[in-house]
Amino acid sequence: MPDQGKDSFGSVEDLMSYLSAIETTVEGEVNKIADSFDAMTDRISASLRSSLGNPSWLPKATKPRTPPPSATFAPPVGYLEASRDWVSRHRAITAAVVCFLGTGAFLIWRRRRLNRVKRRAKRGKNGQRTDVVILAGPPSAPLTRSLSLDLERRGFVVYIPVNSLWEERLIQAESKADIHPLHLDVTSPSSLSSTIRKVTALFNPSEVPKYPLCLVSLILLPQTPSPPEPRSIAQISADTWSDAFSIHLLAPFTLLQAFLPLIQSHKSSILFLSHTNTPSLSPPLHGEANVVARALDSYVSTLRKELAATQEINIAHFKLGALDDGSDRDALKMAVALRHDDRTASDSRLDSVPEKRNVRGSPLRELHLEVFDAIVGKRRGTVYVGRGSRTYDILGKVMPQGLAGWMLGLKTKKVQEKEQKEANVVTEGAQGSPGWERVDQISGEESA
Repeated sequence: MPDQGKDSFGSVEDLMSYLSAIETTVEGEVNKIADSFDAMTDRISASLRSSLGNPSWLPKATKPRTPPPSATFAPPVGYLEASRDWVSRHRAITAAVVCFLGTGAFLIWRRRRLNRVKRRAKRGKNGQRTDVVILAGPPSAPLTRSLSLDLERRGFVVYIPVNSLWEERLIQAESKADIHPLHLDVTSPSSLSSTIRKVTALFNPSEVPKYPLCLVSLILLPQTPSPPEPRSIAQISADTWSDAFSIHLLAPFTLLQAFLPLIQSHKSSILFLSHTNTPSLSPPLHGEANVVARALDSYVSTLRKELAATQEINIAHFKLGALDDGSDRDALKMAVALRHDDRTASDSRLDSVPEKRNVRGSPLRELHLEVFDAIVGKRRGTVYVGRGSRTYDILGKVMPQGLAGWMLGLKTKKVQEKEQKEANVVTEGAQGSPGWERVDQISGEESA
C-alpha cells in the first residue's frame, strides 16, 4: 500500500498541490454562482420597482416615497464676493452709478483746480498795464458791470462802448482808473470810422512808444429780446422785427466788423455771451428771442470757420444759464439816480423798482474764470456757464415738439376761453347786477 500511494502521487507535496487546486476551483465556481444570484436578484427587484412605482391601480400610500435631497452646507460669503456677485447681476445699474459718481468727482476736481489757479493779466516791465479788453454791452446791465469790475481787478484795461452822456456818467460813477467809456455810434459810418482810427492809434507803438498796448479780446454781449408779454408771430409787427434785428443783431455785428482789422493784426480773441435757456427750447410765443438766438448761432459758426481755422483767432460762444449776480436792484438804482436830477422823481422811481426774484443760479465767479480762460486761449468753441445752460440745450435738441410749450405753461384755447369766462363773471360781480340794483332802490324808497 505504501508503495501504491507513493507511485500515484509521487510525494506528499504533490498531494497538497492537488488539494489546493481543487479548493481554488470550488471557490471560483461558488463565487460565480453567488454573483449570478445577486445579479438576478437585482434585476428582479428593479423590474418590480419599475412596475410597481407608478401603477394606476395602487393608492398613493403604497407607492415608494422619493428620497429627500441631501442637505448641502454653503460656506459664508464675504463682502467682496457678495459685491462682485451683485455687480455681475446688475450691470446696468452699476454702470449708471459709476458714470454719475465719476462725472461728479471730475467736476468737483476740475472746479477746485480752476479755483486754485491765479489769473492775472500780463504787465509791462515797469508794471504798467498793457492788455486791453473791449467789453461791448449795455453799461446799465448787471452782467456788463460785473465783468468790467472783474477784468479791471485782474489787470486789464477795459473799454466799454457808449453812445450817450448818461451811459458815460454811469461808467464814470464806478470810479475805476482803468475802466474807460468809448464813444461809438454804430448808426453813423463816418463817426464809427473816426473812432476806430483813434482806437487804432492807441495800439500803434510808433505813436505811443511809452505805453505799448495790446488788444487781447473783444467781448460782445448781445441781449436777448424780452417783450413784456408772450405774443405770437401774427402779433409782431414789421417795426418790431426791424428794431429787434437792429438792436440785438445789427449793432454787435457792425461793431465786430469795425474792429475786425485790429483783431486780426493783434490775434485777439472774440467772445460772445448770450442767455440761451429759453431760446434753446424754441418755445411758441417767443418768436423774437428764438430768431435772434438762431441767427447769432449761425453767425458765430460762420465766423469761426472763416477766422479760427485760417488765422488762428480764438472764437468762443458762451451760452449762459441762470446766474446769481444779486446786483439787479443796485444797478437800476444807480441808473435811475444818474438819469434824473430831480430828487423826488428819483425816489419815486427807486421805490417802484421791483425786488429781484429768489431764483438761485450759479455764482458769477464761474463766469469770470471761464471768460479769463477764453481771453488767454484756454477755452474755445461753445462754453456752457450757469445753471441749466447745458441741460436746456440738450433738451431743445431731443425734446418732442409741443412739450416745451407745456413746460413753460402754454395754455390751450379751451383753457384760455374758460379763464376768460371766469374773468367776465368776476368783473360783472364787481360791477353789480340789475337785480341787486333794484333791491337797493326798493330798500331806499322804503327807508324814505
